[in-house]
Amino acid sequence: MNRFLGIGQLQAKLISISREMEQFVKDETEALGRDIEADAKINASGIANAPVELKQRINSEVIDNGFGTRVSQNLLPLGAYIEFGTGAFVSVAPEWKNMAWTFYKNGKGTLRAHAYLYPAFVLNRDKYIALLRKKLELITK
Repeated sequence: MNRFLGIGQLQAKLISISREMEQFVKDETEALGRDIEADAKINASGIANAPVELKQRINSEVIDNGFGTRVSQNLLPLGAYIEFGTGAFVSVAPEWKNMAWTFYKNGKGTLRAHAYLYPAFVLNRDKYIALLRKKLELITK
């Protein structure tokens, strides 16, 4: 009998840990989106001659029932041209190449790349992954 009581307690503890981790992931994912948004706006503010709307139209939203976040820039296509550059001045991170191709016109542009969103993404992605790993270590000890 005592053995089954221990299994029940273990099951209850595992459920509790699962709920705690799920909420932690959702909270940190939402914070991740806000942090990327804030850093991208700071980066966009430093771009000379960029329209003020570039910064104003960066936003984040929670998706996938709290397990995802989307940060977007809605001054398109200009926002993409500023991020990636145009013509001979294109500079695109490999993981964003497919998205960048959707903005391709003729390859004759002259706008230099001024990444503002990608650096914010990389900085905060790395912090997020480290935070999740640390929390997982703490929970599983």
